[in-house]
Amino acid sequence: MRASDQVWPRFVAAFTGGFFALLGIWLMAIILIDPYDAGYFPSLIGPGVVDDNDMTNAVGRGRDPRFDAGIFGNSHGLLIDPARLSPATGLHFVQLTVLGAGPREQLALMRYFVRRHAYVGAIVLIADQTWCTHDPALPNPWALAGYDFPYWLFGNSRWRYLAHMLSIRPWGLIRRRVLFAEGRVVPLDPAGVAEYPKSWNLALAVDMPREPDFPLNAAQISTQWPAIDRLEGLMARLPRAVEIVVVMAPIYAGLLHGPDTRQGAELAACKVRLAGALARRGAFLDFLVDSPLSRERANFLDLHHMTPIVARAIEPRIVEAVNNARH
Repeated sequence: MRASDQVWPRFVAAFTGGFFALLGIWLMAIILIDPYDAGYFPSLIGPGVVDDNDMTNAVGRGRDPRFDAGIFGNSHGLLIDPARLSPATGLHFVQLTVLGAGPREQLALMRYFVRRHAYVGAIVLIADQTWCTHDPALPNPWALAGYDFPYWLFGNSRWRYLAHMLSIRPWGLIRRRVLFAEGRVVPLDPAGVAEYPKSWNLALAVDMPREPDFPLNAAQISTQWPAIDRLEGLMARLPRAVEIVVVMAPIYAGLLHGPDTRQGAELAACKVRLAGALARRGAFLDFLVDSPLSRERANFLDLHHMTPIVARAIEPRIVEAVNNARH
């Protein structure tokens, strides 16, 4: 055999060997540095959240053993402050709301939180009208273009986790984790921050027009609430000691539909179903109503999102519900 005939096999062997060597080094770095602070493998770097993405940093915050209670939802619940709930209940709350999350994503976060804790004292879900969907696929109307919730981060498969590490994003997080280990990066508040992102230009918030009323037709009111069914399934698997509080977040009263409209009747039926699911082991707090709190335009940023004034009014009710259930 001529020497030239051996060049290609040698090249293939060298390339393949080099590729798998680099892959092994990369995966070893992922395991030892743990860029997402997921704790799926033993790491050289201790726990600490340095990821500024609220979607992926929920992994580190959601497994932190210092917390035994969680706040879940999306931007409608972002202002509920764990620092106010914790001392008033004797529990240790962590803020796990994620911008743009729908019921399917919120359920994944709740399952993750329960799975990563030996003891859970309370779950507080700040729900919105997306929980009243009739679609069993639980579509997310808040998801913007490019929204891709990382279910693989909140699952229980280490192999699936490693497979998703073969991308560019972990590079930046590896660097920040190393700087954190060296004391050159300050970790984020592990309990989460109860405020809207600084990137939001709230001064330019656009008030969405009110959806026109649809005439009431009782035959068109579905009794299927798949998101609530899944929540009930999750609740059935939780220890009885876990207190569950579901809060329907308020919106500006001008957006609400009357009880004589199809939208109003559907929402009322959904609330009845949700309250029934919680009747035996939780509390249902309904702020999605026409009230003095919701009639005041200054209490909302863009008609859909509460101000701190509203959050401070809701928090004592949550505390009361948790404490009443525990004692």
